[in-house]
Amino acid sequence: MSGQSWFAEGIKGRHVLMALIAFFGAMLIANGIFVYFAVATFSGSNAYRRGLDYNETLAAAELQAARGWQTNIAYNDKTRRLQLSFLDNNAVPITGLSIDAKLSRPATDKEDRAVELTELEQGVYAADIKLDPGLWVISLASREQSGANEPVYRLKRRLFVA
Repeated sequence: MSGQSWFAEGIKGRHVLMALIAFFGAMLIANGIFVYFAVATFSGSNAYRRGLDYNETLAAAELQAARGWQTNIAYNDKTRRLQLSFLDNNAVPITGLSIDAKLSRPATDKEDRAVELTELEQGVYAADIKLDPGLWVISLASREQSGANEPVYRLKRRLFVA
């Protein structure tokens, strides 16, 4: 073992300065990495705006529940067809809807895609789309084709593809 130590002449001001610069430099780099990933993965959800419209959202949900519509969602991975059926409260197929649909993964927005659904037969709407296995979320807003701006029916449901 040598008789010399790192600070044989004692700790000088430059040693303290270098230690402080190294410490705060490491902190700045770590915080910069955290800020980058926080901004890069932000999905853009605006909970504040949705909270302001909460009473309107509740009224729309009550109106939708009063309609009593029933929906069925199915995906056939062999034909790659996503199919939705709409029935009213009397089990009569609902026709003439314009549907804006979006498929996404629950944990990320990297695979989000808009889907165009066309009416195949009365009350049955479908789109040919390839979905990878796993959990998907389908969100849709349907409007009557008469040109109404407000959706008459909204749906958000999970779909598992084997």
